[in-house]
Amino acid sequence: MPHRQIQICDDDSSAALITQRGLQSLLGDRYCITIASTPNAAWLVCAHGNIDLLIVDPGSGGGSAGALVRAMHAFRPMTPILVLTAYDTPGLRAKMRDLGVSYYAAKPIDFKDLLPIVTSALRMTPIPDAFFPKLYACHHR
Repeated sequence: MPHRQIQICDDDSSAALITQRGLQSLLGDRYCITIASTPNAAWLVCAHGNIDLLIVDPGSGGGSAGALVRAMHAFRPMTPILVLTAYDTPGLRAKMRDLGVSYYAAKPIDFKDLLPIVTSALRMTPIPDAFFPKLYACHHR
């Protein structure tokens, strides 16, 4: 069975690494979880890869993250998006809801609380065809 792909977009490298390692330990080796530090880098992976879930932290402004969400809805509409942010505000929640984001969580969040959100989002995405060319390989240690 092919790996499922999760892309994290977070400009805070420490927070991204914590999220990656926490989810990896809970989800296991069937999942490849990669990190992009900018929305543009995340878009390049999502546009050319086979991403099953995008986790994005829009940061304090959310501008370029909003553009990433719009691009995903336009070109990869079946890919679920989870906003995982340390900058939770009613305004950000409303903006992300208006952009069509279905999954939203505020940091800090316990991984046992995050796991059901992630697995629910992943259930919405079909497992990719095993013969689809993968551009980004994951190596588990």
